[in-house]
Amino acid sequence: MGCHGHSNKLTTTMAADASVAGQDLNHVALLSDIHINAEKTFVSKQGVNMWDHLTQVSDEVIALKERPGVVLVNGDCAFNAGRAVDYATVIEGLRPMRQAGFPMHLALGNHDSREHLLAAVGVDAAQVTGAGETAGVERRVMRVELPRVDWYMLDSLDKTLSTPGLLGPEQLAWLGKTLDAHPDRAAVVMMHHQPNRFEKDHGLIDTAAFVEIVQSRKQVKAVLYGHTHEWTYHVTDGLHFVNLPTSAYVFKPMQPAGWVDARLGESGMKLTLNTIAKTHPKNGEVLDLKWRA
Repeated sequence: MGCHGHSNKLTTTMAADASVAGQDLNHVALLSDIHINAEKTFVSKQGVNMWDHLTQVSDEVIALKERPGVVLVNGDCAFNAGRAVDYATVIEGLRPMRQAGFPMHLALGNHDSREHLLAAVGVDAAQVTGAGETAGVERRVMRVELPRVDWYMLDSLDKTLSTPGLLGPEQLAWLGKTLDAHPDRAAVVMMHHQPNRFEKDHGLIDTAAFVEIVQSRKQVKAVLYGHTHEWTYHVTDGLHFVNLPTSAYVFKPMQPAGWVDARLGESGMKLTLNTIAKTHPKNGEVLDLKWRA
């Protein structure tokens, strides 16, 4: 479960029975856009020290009386270009949560390097082989099976340092086929890039094809994404779309930085925002999502 003393790698093996450690597999801690630089003292142009923010989030997750069963990081793990040295510091920043016993899964964003993250972290235990191979490159696609939902973590990284994202036809075909094979399992789909067909320069290029797949399959209850460093929400035909906040720096002054505490119920999911600045008016804001039938 924890990080091995002889290795710098962050093991990502899911616990066989997380309840042994008093953890609830229907309780998930959600981080996105952590943007960790190799240097812990590095400050972004917005005046934010991302290491300090991640340390605060880590402390808050570890301190929860009701322990999450899993921690998910939704891409842009590294600050800018996904350097190998950045991931060494990413691993160090996530290590306290690993040592506290939390299984963890890392997705990729446009500031990540697939090659460098894989070298640092290794293949994830929940990774699906052949789910999204594009031009000979194995995408980091994961299906995390929780008691109440199947949590899909897609790989929307097209090119490092290129802002738009792309799932690609192979990954989309796999998603549709896998959802069809599990029609009775509620599904939450998460990826780094926002599915917004009006923002192709910045968001998911193949938004239309993606939305067609998830909207038409009623077992898909929610789509979560990051990338924009905003905390926003909308619902379309009963399908919930949630933009997870960054734990790093925001682009719009009124947007909160922080992380999200997710509780999965029988017929929905409750998301609670935990902001870095506790004086932020949205700290503690709850989204109570009801699943569509």
